Amino acid sequence: MSFYSSFATYYESVFPFSQPVYDFLRRTLPPSPATVLDIGCGTGHYAGALAKDGFDATGIDLDPAMVAYAREHYPAATFHTLDMRAITTLGGTFAAAFCIGNTAAHLPRAAFTRFLDDVREAVAPGGSWVLQVMNWDYVLTQTTVALPLITAEGNGNAGAGDAVVFERHYRDISAERVTFHTRLLVEGVEIFADATPLYPLPSAEIIALHTAHGFRLMAHQGSYGGAPFDPAQFSANIFAFA
Repeated sequence: MSFYSSFATYYESVFPFSQPVYDFLRRTLPPSPATVLDIGCGTGHYAGALAKDGFDATGIDLDPAMVAYAREHYPAATFHTLDMRAITTLGGTFAAAFCIGNTAAHLPRAAFTRFLDDVREAVAPGGSWVLQVMNWDYVLTQTTVALPLITAEGNGNAGAGDAVVFERHYRDISAERVTFHTRLLVEGVEIFADATPLYPLPSAEIIALHTAHGFRLMAHQGSYGGAPFDPAQFSANIFAFA
């Protein structure tokens, strides 16, 4: 079983729906009933919320357990078990697409470049494209980075009322690759531990690659609440392109 399949049961407790994220998407994406693609949808709560608000929303995720959860809980949206590198197999075009939660960092540089080709093909001319990754500018100046500890109370799937703790660290940091270490504990018992390679791209390179693929930068910020992006601070790295 993959890390993400193991995580699916606890995902909603650890990463619940965020209203600031959704508000940013609604401000940035075209109005409903636009067609929207959520790349790396996880358990589907953003695609589900968009569908509830009248969008024609599709979500894809590589992990079948995440997709099964999404289909069960958000039937108004459409979900597919699909690698982000295969979005053109969906056919047609979307008025907008987004890929958040550092999902794109799973792609090595060459694969990310090809992925942008596919996004350019999948998003209709004039459409919106939102990308969010870690602030790799900051991470690449560090030896190790401990991300904020996430503590939560389990929902009905993770055990209602159970104490859930999610630990995250970046180690083996280099310009080519970072190892993402994660550990989940429920009531003090380790449920899983994992180490996944991620591929850091500084913000200037992300912008340059998008420009080379015909995208135009519309917004670049360090939080969904609108904080300016600061490469020297630990933060998110949020881009909106057209």
